[in-house]
Amino acid sequence: MSAKKGIEAKIVIAKDCGFCFGVKRAVETIYELKNKTDKKIVVAGELIHNKNFIERLEKDGIYCIDEGEIAELEREKDNVIVVIRTHGATKELVGKIEKMGIEYVDATCPFVKRIHKIVDENSKNCDYTIIAGDKNHPEVKGIQSYSHSATAVLSDEDECEKFVKSTPNCSQTAVLMVSQTTNNNEKYVNCQKIIKNLYTKVKIFDTICNVTGKRQNEAKKIASNADIMFIIGCVKSSNTKKLYDIASEYCKKTYLVEDASEIPESEIISELERAKEFYGSEKNDFTVGITAGASTPDDIIEEVVAGIGRIINSGESTN
Repeated sequence: MSAKKGIEAKIVIAKDCGFCFGVKRAVETIYELKNKTDKKIVVAGELIHNKNFIERLEKDGIYCIDEGEIAELEREKDNVIVVIRTHGATKELVGKIEKMGIEYVDATCPFVKRIHKIVDENSKNCDYTIIAGDKNHPEVKGIQSYSHSATAVLSDEDECEKFVKSTPNCSQTAVLMVSQTTNNNEKYVNCQKIIKNLYTKVKIFDTICNVTGKRQNEAKKIASNADIMFIIGCVKSSNTKKLYDIASEYCKKTYLVEDASEIPESEIISELERAKEFYGSEKNDFTVGITAGASTPDDIIEEVVAGIGRIINSGESTN
C-alpha cells in the first residue's frame, strides 16, 4: 500500500470543549473549601457527571453521597459541610439541610440558579410550567421544585405535540416554558414553535446555556467533515449525550468514550485504511474529529487525543 500513503491524516479538536464555566466554578469551590477547613466535605449527589473525576474526589477525601443519605449526617452536623452540586438541588432538599442546621456551600451553576429564579417568579399565575429536558436529570428535578404550578417535562417535539393534544382549552391556558441548560437547542426551538402556535398566554425563556449552543454547533461542523468522530465524556452526562446525538447525525462513525481505555483502535485503523483506498479519487485526507462534554477534565481529553494520535501514526506506517 506504499503508493497510497500520501494521504494526510489529521485530528481536529473542538476549540471549546471540556469543563465549562459552571463546572470549573464548582471544582474550584470544592477545592478551596478543602484547603481552608478540616471538616468532612460531602456532595449532595455527584458534583459533576464524570466517573473518573468522582474517583479523584474520593481519593482526596471528598465523597458524593445520595441525596437520600443527607438525613444520616445529622449526628455529625457540627463536623460536616454539604456541597450542593453543579446541577443544583430541589428546594425541599436545601430546606431540609438548613432545618438540620448543617453548614452548606452552594456550587450550583449560576445559569441553573437563573432558571430557579425565573420559575419561582413567573409560575405563580400559570396553569403549567413546561420544562424542555430530561425528566430524570437532577437539574430538571431541581427546576421543577421551584414551580408554583403543575409541571410538564417534555424531552422532544413528539412529547410536546402529545402534551398539547391532551390539554383542553389551549387558548385559555397560561403557560411558562423554560429549558434544561444543556438541552438540544434545535429541539427546544421546535418545541417553542409548537407551544406558540396553540397557546396565547405563554411566557417562553431561552435558558439553554450559550456555551451549550456554541459547542453543539461546533460539534456539528466538525462531524460534517470527519471520517470518524469522538465525543469524550460520561454516558450519564446530558450535554455529552446531546453532543453525541448531534455528531451522529453528520458522521456515521461517531463514538462516545469516557477515557483513553475505550478508544476503538480497530475502528480507527479500518477507517484509515478505507480512506487510503480512495486516495486520489474521492479524498486526499483522513480526519478524526474530537469534542468533549462539559464535565470532562482536560487531562482525560489530552490522553484520548494522544492515544488516537499514536493509533493514526501506527496505521500510517503500515504498508
